[in-house]
Amino acid sequence: VPVDVDPDTYCIDPSAVEAAIGPRTRAIMPVHMAGQMCDMDALGKLSADSGVPLIQDAAHAHGAQWRGKKVGELGSVAAFSFQNGKLMTAGEGGAVLFPDAEMYERGFVRHSCGRPPTDRGYFHRTSGSNFRLNEFSASVLRAQLGRLEDQITTREQRWPVLSRLLAEIPGVVPQSRDDRGDRNPHYMAMFGKTGKG
Repeated sequence: VPVDVDPDTYCIDPSAVEAAIGPRTRAIMPVHMAGQMCDMDALGKLSADSGVPLIQDAAHAHGAQWRGKKVGELGSVAAFSFQNGKLMTAGEGGAVLFPDAEMYERGFVRHSCGRPPTDRGYFHRTSGSNFRLNEFSASVLRAQLGRLEDQITTREQRWPVLSRLLAEIPGVVPQSRDDRGDRNPHYMAMFGKTGKG
C-alpha cells in the first residue's frame, strides 16, 4: 500500500504509514531517499506499537547515520543495492543487514539455495535461490569501503553550496534535511518544483 511522503525530505510520512496499517499489513518499507534517512524514531515506535516489522530500503544510504547510528544499527532489516549507479557499486547485486543472528541464519538459508552454512552434504533445509555475491564483486566493494567516508565528507561539505545554487533557480526547491539524519551520503541532488518556474 503506497503512502505519501514528507514534502520537504521526500521520505515516507510516518503519520501516513500509521493511517495505512491494517490487518493484512506485513511490513513497513521506508526508503531513505537520496541519502536522507526517514524518521526512524517515529517509524521504529510505530513498528514496535503495531508489531509490523520495518524493512529499510537503504539503496541510497550507504554510510548514512540516524542520530549517530548507521543504517544497520537501527534494529531492523536494511537492504542495500550495489547496482552500477549507487554510491558503492559492483555492477549489480546487493546486501541485506539483519538485526540478530536468528534472522541472519534464516536469510542466509534463503539466499544460499536453501542450505545452511554448515551443510556439506547438499541438503536443502527449505526452498531458496542462489543470490550469493561472488568473490570478485565482494573484493571490488571492499576496496570502495576504504574511501566511502571521505567521499561522504566531501559531499556533505559541498551540499550547502549546491543546495543554495539550486534554490536560486525559479521554482526549484531542494530536498531539505532532517538534522537527526546526522550523516547524509547525498546519493543525488533531489528537488521539487513550485508553480513559479
